[in-house]
Amino acid sequence: MKATITLFGLILCIGLQAQFKFEEGTHYTVVAEKKTAKPEVKEFFSLFCGHCFQFEPFMDSVDASLPNGIKLEKSHVSYLPKNNSKMQELIMKAFMVMRELDKEKELVRQVFAAYHARGIALETQEDLKKIFVANGVDGKRFDELMASEDINAKALEMNDLWLAKQIESVPTIVVNGKYRVNMITIKSLDQLKAITAELLLKD
Repeated sequence: MKATITLFGLILCIGLQAQFKFEEGTHYTVVAEKKTAKPEVKEFFSLFCGHCFQFEPFMDSVDASLPNGIKLEKSHVSYLPKNNSKMQELIMKAFMVMRELDKEKELVRQVFAAYHARGIALETQEDLKKIFVANGVDGKRFDELMASEDINAKALEMNDLWLAKQIESVPTIVVNGKYRVNMITIKSLDQLKAITAELLLKD
């Protein structure tokens, strides 16, 4: 489905943003000279981030509020867990494997639940593999993808993205590749939906 803002979506966006006033430099920051060719909303997050885990229902609500044809897309950051560069690399690759297998949403939630709700340690590739296998992924296929040059390249590209967008904390939303929401200034789910809607319409 083409990612365009329909008339209904435009009315919804205007209705949401009319309730609030947002200012550049306070509520959002410009992180690129040009916006993306097509409208997009990215959530920068980490599977090791407790706030990201707690924020999942809110992000689902933001996703549901977006105009027809636009879906919230996750992008993993690599600075967590702190002081563990090997696991930072592995978790980025594991996230790209989820996407490659078309099981991203399901496996994100399973990893979140394992680590944050059940307290399962994630310290090695084998720890991650157990969660994938428990959710229907062939273990050999998981190992093959984790060793794939294509997956590694995609993980490196994703790593470059959070650096380019100056992501300092997660979860953080970036709209149209140009506007980073300063999440600490957003006080409610309605505000988050409203600023996302406003920035989708901004030049």
